[in-house]
Amino acid sequence: MFESLSGKKVVIMGASSGIDLAIAEKMLAVGAKVVLSHASQEQLDAAVALISGEIEAKTVNVLQEDSVNAFFEEIGNFDHLVVTALGDRNMPRSLLTEMTLETAQGGMEKFWGTFLAVRGGLKTLAKDGSITLTSSVSMFKHSKMGGISVIAAANSAVAVFGRALALELAPIRVNVVAPGLIEDTSIWTSQSESERSDLSKWAIAALPVEHLGQPKEIALAVLSLLTNPYMTGVILPVEGGVTLI
Repeated sequence: MFESLSGKKVVIMGASSGIDLAIAEKMLAVGAKVVLSHASQEQLDAAVALISGEIEAKTVNVLQEDSVNAFFEEIGNFDHLVVTALGDRNMPRSLLTEMTLETAQGGMEKFWGTFLAVRGGLKTLAKDGSITLTSSVSMFKHSKMGGISVIAAANSAVAVFGRALALELAPIRVNVVAPGLIEDTSIWTSQSESERSDLSKWAIAALPVEHLGQPKEIALAVLSLLTNPYMTGVILPVEGGVTLI
């Protein structure tokens, strides 16, 4: 089934974390052509330097409509769109009673970035292609400590958006992956060493799989969504069983 990606062009919008790089590497391994994007040329160059294989790398500000439209005009026709970590950097934990309007609006940038990316790509996306969006397990699993209401709302918006588009855009397939706690992401690297150590210990003790998620495990889920022609409108949790505990 994975042979269906050979020679296909896959556009990955994010390129800011280990998940993006793992997806790119997996796509290259099955013979796909990969386009990586990021707002920062410096971060894009650093990402590409870590990957073995031929890759197109282009800058785009996914929160600016003109930038998104120019990006898709430049890359031309393509087969699959994967939207990953858009806006996650603007989603700090904050209790509702302490949350500023600016914080709340920044948190919702994940949805608006996803919206602009999908709409911008439709003109040149193949009709037998697919769109894979990234939500989060936070839409299913909330914290007793609070502080993730807007995070959960933004990720839920992305997921519902994807399911609705699976009908609206058919026969283009639209699916959503909902990761749990994943190492080597922008959120992971923003934490202190002691916080990361505590999370790793918690995962070993609490999760049924006994480890935190790895970027390559998300990449395998994305690969499945891209290549299975009978999957659309799916919200696929990849979260190590955290919703069971």
